[in-house]
Amino acid sequence: MKKHFFCLVKTYVCGLMVLAGAASCEKMTVAESDDDGSKANVLLRIGSVEQVPFPVVTRATLQELCSHLCFHIYNENGNRVDYVNQKLDDSHFGTASFMLDKGHYYLVVVAHSASNNPSFNADEVVRISGSDLGDTFWCCEEFWIEDEDVNLDLELKRIVALLRFIPTVTPPENLNKINIYYTGSKGTFNGLTGYGKSGNQTVKLEPSAEDRQYEFYMIPQAENDQIDLTIKAFYVEENGKIHSLGGCMIDDVPVKRNCITICRGNLFDENYRSASVYITVSINDSWGENLQIDF
Repeated sequence: MKKHFFCLVKTYVCGLMVLAGAASCEKMTVAESDDDGSKANVLLRIGSVEQVPFPVVTRATLQELCSHLCFHIYNENGNRVDYVNQKLDDSHFGTASFMLDKGHYYLVVVAHSASNNPSFNADEVVRISGSDLGDTFWCCEEFWIEDEDVNLDLELKRIVALLRFIPTVTPPENLNKINIYYTGSKGTFNGLTGYGKSGNQTVKLEPSAEDRQYEFYMIPQAENDQIDLTIKAFYVEENGKIHSLGGCMIDDVPVKRNCITICRGNLFDENYRSASVYITVSINDSWGENLQIDF
């Protein structure tokens, strides 16, 4: 890890917690641990989660938000010195303890419900499988070990946005596949800032005939990010034969972490391309904004 890490942390996070990069050039997925803290001089506890799940307006518990927690501790040279991975059914879920020598350290945490833990790379990039990305939270904090024990109550921050598409016309009866294409971030992000890394993305959804909205998670690249979307609808037969059912393009879609962007319009008009975007923003102080687009 580069020596400028701590300057970047102070610049981007101002003392809040950020999800981190790793110590070596190899990908790694950390193992499970269930330390009871009986021999520890560092005690970490998830004290709060800033926001609740998107569909809810009342504050939720940690156990309702995620099924996995990953705690990583690195020294000032960027080498990982210890870690704890937890699952929801672990007896100490939400609390981790470590025995460390005197020195300068930083902690990185990710809370998620993906089937696999994220990979951490030496280039300070964290990767969650795009198809596995769901509601995701992170934190990061510097600390020093001296003569006194260290107790940290941590606050997790949501880093994902949710995009929701609501058709204003009846979907085709045989619709069973939607592909959404865009250039932007998905499940890969900068561990120092918590913001996404750009790439060419494809989101594959398998709607049923009863669905009246479609959605996916992504990690914005900046505080106020925008992406252009191309939506394609299909009917795929059991033998693999594909039939196009139309689609549309939506330009300048705003995405913001901890916010839902709602796109309403004719998703199946193949000749339509949005020329302008009308955004209605309503603020809910429990969990953030709704960004609505009618096209």
